[in-house]
Amino acid sequence: MKWHTWLICFVLIFVGGFCTIDLYRKITAESYIRGSINIQNQFTMESFNYCSTSVIFYHDIYDDTNFYTFEIDLKPVEDFNGQKNKYQVVLNNYILTDTQIAAGSVFSQLNMDFYDIEGSMLRSTKLDISIKFFSNKTTLTLVTDGHINAGYLEQYFNDNGIRLFVNEIKGV
Repeated sequence: MKWHTWLICFVLIFVGGFCTIDLYRKITAESYIRGSINIQNQFTMESFNYCSTSVIFYHDIYDDTNFYTFEIDLKPVEDFNGQKNKYQVVLNNYILTDTQIAAGSVFSQLNMDFYDIEGSMLRSTKLDISIKFFSNKTTLTLVTDGHINAGYLEQYFNDNGIRLFVNEIKGV
């Protein structure tokens, strides 16, 4: 072999080794933080949250009423105390103002209006939200009256998702 062939082989080996080392560093890279950033709101602290992309209401065939229900059991909440602390309920970034908070439960009624693209109201529905905090689970229940209202609410939650939070208000 000629001397320039050897030179090309050494250059390729050197470049390959250098690229392998750089690739190894990128694959095994770890992030780090110097200092800390505290972005927690000083006035509220999340006590309960439920987020999902859809809600499906069902009607119990043995029930004589026309109520449609969505119910789910979730993990227990450790420190909910409706008698001692103040809470706010937030559904899809809207604070629910007419909320009844007891020692181990939250109840709220929400009126929702649905409009068409011209701005005419299609339907007005009432949604009852109930959250019960037990020692071994938390139960979230959504109830509405009638299959048409249930259909509108299902479509709303399919389009927008559901983000339900119960936040403890600090400093009150």
